[in-house]
Amino acid sequence: MCKIECRLLLSIKNMKKQPALFCFFIEWAIILFIVQPSYLNTKPSFRAALFAMISLIAVSIPLLFELPVGVVIVFAVFICLRLGLLSMGIYQLKLWQTVCMLLGATVLVFQQLGTILGLQGGISFLLLLALLKSYEGKTKRDWQVLVVVMLFLLAGAILFSQELLTGMWILLCLMMMACTLSLLNDLTWQPALKQSLVGFLLTLLPMVVLFVSVPRRSAPFLGVPQTSSTQATTGMSDTMKPGSIGDLVLSNEPVFTATFDNDVIPQQQNLYWRVMVMGQHNGNEWQAMHDFVDRADASKGQYIAYSIIAEDDKGRIPALDYPQVRNRRGVFMESGNVLRMFSRKGVRRVDLRASLSNELPHELNAREQDFYTKLPANSNPRTRELAQALYQQNNGNVEQFAQAAFNYFAQQGFTYTLKPPVLGSRNSTDQFLFNSKQGFCEHYADAFVVMMRAAGVPARVVVGYQGGEYNEAEQFWQIRSKDAHAWTEVWLPERQVWKRIDPTAAVSAVRIESGVSQALSGDEGSLLPNTGFWTRFSDQGRFYWQQWVVNYDDERQQSLFNKLGFDGVNTWNVLMVFGAGGALSLIPLGLWWRKSRQQDVIQPLQNGYTLLKRRLLGKQYPTIAAIAPMELGQILHDNNRLHDEIAQLLDDFMRLNYASNTPNEKQAWQWHKRAKRIAKKYRLKENA
Repeated sequence: MCKIECRLLLSIKNMKKQPALFCFFIEWAIILFIVQPSYLNTKPSFRAALFAMISLIAVSIPLLFELPVGVVIVFAVFICLRLGLLSMGIYQLKLWQTVCMLLGATVLVFQQLGTILGLQGGISFLLLLALLKSYEGKTKRDWQVLVVVMLFLLAGAILFSQELLTGMWILLCLMMMACTLSLLNDLTWQPALKQSLVGFLLTLLPMVVLFVSVPRRSAPFLGVPQTSSTQATTGMSDTMKPGSIGDLVLSNEPVFTATFDNDVIPQQQNLYWRVMVMGQHNGNEWQAMHDFVDRADASKGQYIAYSIIAEDDKGRIPALDYPQVRNRRGVFMESGNVLRMFSRKGVRRVDLRASLSNELPHELNAREQDFYTKLPANSNPRTRELAQALYQQNNGNVEQFAQAAFNYFAQQGFTYTLKPPVLGSRNSTDQFLFNSKQGFCEHYADAFVVMMRAAGVPARVVVGYQGGEYNEAEQFWQIRSKDAHAWTEVWLPERQVWKRIDPTAAVSAVRIESGVSQALSGDEGSLLPNTGFWTRFSDQGRFYWQQWVVNYDDERQQSLFNKLGFDGVNTWNVLMVFGAGGALSLIPLGLWWRKSRQQDVIQPLQNGYTLLKRRLLGKQYPTIAAIAPMELGQILHDNNRLHDEIAQLLDDFMRLNYASNTPNEKQAWQWHKRAKRIAKKYRLKENA
């Protein structure tokens, strides 16, 4: 055991000089935890214990946004108490006190969540356990165990969020944990911070090589379930009523990104991203269809291929009209050609095709025609009268009738506004068409479908997003909450197709061609969030993060290997990437090793010179550390103590220490030996 302990202690001392061992700090912590060398049973410095608590707080920050309020409050109280005890020099509580706190934490988590298992329950319990571990931090070993527990808390943060900011925060926390271990090994602040930073930079390239090269599963590496309360998803409810889309438009939150294959750049007016189809109407609001199943044929026309990255807690996938799935892993299609994922959590990438057509072939049977023409009895009588009049004027031709209804919005003084008058709960469509004539996209979609159904024509509301912001530099579309939109689909019996008709375009064609920001003028336009430089920059960073980290699966890896000139992912190609990456990794590692080696060779010179100054000058010079060799020679000369032997020693020091070529180790130790001898021979009498 003594032999193993000595070797471990020697390795730890080397870690102080070799930041490249940063990536192995967890392995060392586990080994030391098992072997338990004697130095781990010593009391840590206040500096090390304090920084360990700061690291624990940093690790916990992403978790505190996801856990119950009661757990957060208790965590804050326990942290403040622990810091207070630490400032008083109390490193360990009595056993019965720690047990009482443990029981209290268990009861709290169970009371808040009804369990100490599962994602939230387990993470809450583990967080409080980690904090309680700090209350028994009597030895360095206890604090090293706390650092290991922090790793599991970081893993919990990944389960809750896979955003770019979370990933950057985790890297920062890992560096802080490495710095904590360095402080526990009795390093001072500056060497500990330097070791952590240099070690991270040296291991960055090997980490990237391993990440891109290790064979992947079909699911993304970080495609784990998560429960996030954030609205950075499709952000839509299963119902639509006046004002519901307008509320979404006020947010600049990113929803999903889309990239098109073969450098295709579609026109913005063709980008209708369908999320939900709503066919049930109770007079006040529309409801999405989930149980009702219809069977539409594939849309005709030329298809384009694209991929989207989206997150939605209900598994909804925004897709262009009209979608086809290129890879059906975990994807199914609901009524109205709406896509869903079997997995309801997490960020996901889906490969799709779209025809960019405004028609979808579909032969409706009698039951389906009845479903899509239902309206509440005795509702909106004036709208019914108008619809039937227009229908008769066009001799029952549905396509001409739909065009007449579209023209009605364009010719009767309707306006597109984000702040329309509030409509009553009864006959709201009548109020909109004949009184206010002011509305947002949901008002026009609602009124148009009601007019169609009032004439016996099957119609439905489609809710999703229209347009988006194109990033020319990286060639992807960023769709935000402010791009939320509602439009309609009308069934044409003559051709047995659903036809997309957007009545908002009759009132504001600018909305469809250029986006909602251009369509709203004056004060209303100022209500919309501005997409500035920082927003575009963060969008680009988030896009890369989701493309190459969160959704880096076997297909993405295959694509990367093909771009690198390989014929796919196989054992030989992986080994070649490992070899090339390893060779590149050796370059900065070799440069660091060379510099570290030079510092090791010069160290005997520095140690010998420090000893020489201390022996020759004694305590009369408080700034002795800053005295250079020439200044030392001048001081000795002024006091008639500059002997030839000392002068020659100083000349040799300057030649060896400041020469362009690093001296060899033998020369450095020979000078060190001479310095010790001369320092002893000519030291001040007060130091004798």
